[in-house]
Amino acid sequence: MKLNSGLFLICAALLGCSTATEVRPCPKSKSKALTSSEVSISNCPKNRCILKRNTEASIMMKIRPERDFQELNSDIQGIILDVPLPFPGYYGTSACPHIYDEAGEKQVGCPLKAGQTYTYKNSFKILPLYPTVSLEIHWGLGDKEGDAACFQIPAKIKA
Repeated sequence: MKLNSGLFLICAALLGCSTATEVRPCPKSKSKALTSSEVSISNCPKNRCILKRNTEASIMMKIRPERDFQELNSDIQGIILDVPLPFPGYYGTSACPHIYDEAGEKQVGCPLKAGQTYTYKNSFKILPLYPTVSLEIHWGLGDKEGDAACFQIPAKIKA
């Protein structure tokens, strides 16, 4: 999903208005745990993300891989009652088009070098078919060998 300049400005404005959400480490991930200052999601106050159906939310995160990554794929799931459910259209897709330099200004894509800081920027639609439910969102970026970055946050999907 490519962000055009108008959508990017809207996303940037939303991110500027959002407050940091307390992110949690992914239980099975060996990547360094991200902090609230490294992740920003629109409509996510400190306690829980409120995601309204038929809207679009934006995400920006700083990642600093501990090893080189030739490719980077998205592992984006909603966890409802301990059951992980892939987000249609996002789970398993390439994250490379959404990788920017540390400042978040220049798209750099893949590969990623160990120890270098990158910015991941994307947006995702809250589809009308999603149930109105409380859930945990699992957002991982990695390859078959492991994660470059991963976090989980509490969320609620509303009508």
